[in-house]
Amino acid sequence: MAQFPSSLTTHKSIIGLDLSGTGAPRAWQRSEDTEAESFIMGRLAGLASLADRGGVDFLALDSSFRLGGSWRRDAWLDGAVAASRLSRHTHRATLVATVPLGVTEPAHVAGAITSVHRASAERAGWQVEPSTASHRSSARAVDAVISAWSAPTARHRTGPVAGAPERARPLVVVGVRSPLDLELAAARADIARLTVSTLEEARLARASIREAAREWGRRPEDVRVLVDIHTVISGDQRSAQARWELLAALEGGPSAGGLRAVGTAADLATLWHSWVRAGAADGFTVIPASVPTDVIALVQDVVPELTARGLRSQAPVVVGAQTPAARPAARRPARARTVAVGA
Repeated sequence: MAQFPSSLTTHKSIIGLDLSGTGAPRAWQRSEDTEAESFIMGRLAGLASLADRGGVDFLALDSSFRLGGSWRRDAWLDGAVAASRLSRHTHRATLVATVPLGVTEPAHVAGAITSVHRASAERAGWQVEPSTASHRSSARAVDAVISAWSAPTARHRTGPVAGAPERARPLVVVGVRSPLDLELAAARADIARLTVSTLEEARLARASIREAAREWGRRPEDVRVLVDIHTVISGDQRSAQARWELLAALEGGPSAGGLRAVGTAADLATLWHSWVRAGAADGFTVIPASVPTDVIALVQDVVPELTARGLRSQAPVVVGAQTPAARPAARRPARARTVAVGA
C-alpha cells in the first residue's frame, strides 16, 4: 500500500493540475528545432513551480505530452522525463506521469517511475492507461509494475540504508471512463480520476469505487476520487464565456467533453465545495483551457477561495509569481533521457 504524501492528507480536498496541454504541438514533434524541447521544458518548469508554491497537490502529464524536437521512438517516455526534471523546480507536489503499458515491459515502466520517485524524494505517481483487452490483463500488468517497485533491485536503488523503514512506493493513478476502469481503480489505485459531467454521476461512481474497494479487501478511503474539470477562470462570467468560445473555435482547443467550469474563481470554488460536501469527489483535477492564464488564476484566486470555504488547511505561499513562459529554459546534457528513466 502506498503512503500518501502529507500534501494529500493534510487538506479536506485535493487539488490536482493536469499540465499535459503544455506539451509540444504536433507540428513541433517532428521538427529538427533543437530549442523546442528547451522552450517546452522551461515553460513547464515555471508553471510547475508556481503551482507547487501555490498549494497544488499533484501535477499530471499524460501520454499525449511531448517535449518536442525531432521524432523519437521512446517519445512515450516524455512525461516521465519531464516529471523527473520537474523535481528540481518543485518541493511538495506529487509528480504524476503516464508511462503506457503495452509499448514496453512492466519492469521498464516501473524503472521510469522509480527514476522520478528517486529524483523527487518520493513524490512520484504513475498514471495508468488500462488495457482495452480485459480487466484481468490490466490488473496483471499493473501488479507487475507494483511488484517491480518492491523487488530487491528496486529497493537497492531507491531504499534507505539497511535496517531503516521501508520507503513509500509511487502512487498509482487510474483514469476512470468505463466499468472496467472503475474496477481496476478500486482494486489497485490510490487516486481515481473520473471523467463525468454531473454531480450525480460523480457521486454514484465514487460510491461504486469505494464499495468495490471494500470488496477487494481495501478501506474505502484508500482510494481518493477526483473529478477532471476543464476550466476557464476570469474576472466575470461574460469574459470567461467569451474566452471559452474563442479557445473552442481554435484548432486543438479545449475538449467539450466532461465537466467544465467557465466563470470566476468564486464560481469554481462554489462548485468544488458543493461536490465535496455531497460526497461526489475528494477533490478535482483542473485541466486549464489556456496557460499560463488559468494556472495563475487557480493559484492566486481559486486556492484562497477554497481555503476560505474550509477545504484547505492553510493558505498557499506564492513568492514572486511571474509569467512562467518568461522563465529561462532548463537545459540538460544529451544523456539526460537515459539517466532520467533509469532504464
